Amino acid sequence: MLNYLTVAEAQQQLPALSKNLKDPAIITQDGKPVIVALSMQQFASLVETMEILSDREFMADLREGIRQADLGQTISLEALKLELGF
Repeated sequence: MLNYLTVAEAQQQLPALSKNLKDPAIITQDGKPVIVALSMQQFASLVETMEILSDREFMADLREGIRQADLGQTISLEALKLELGF
């Protein structure tokens, strides 16, 4: 859930905001969104997601895997282990 704070509220809450930020906070000025505040964990997750989504080869493989799964073209873990020699 997004939290909305005015710039003045964000300034007042800044010391505690860094410890209590569980969801992104939208900071507004004159009623318009101007800043997004994220925890470091949220930011790292966002960067990682962008890196994954920008990897064209990985995304093509992922889409193909999803397509195959949707068509029921899967194998069991045991069959995979045998195929890979485990």
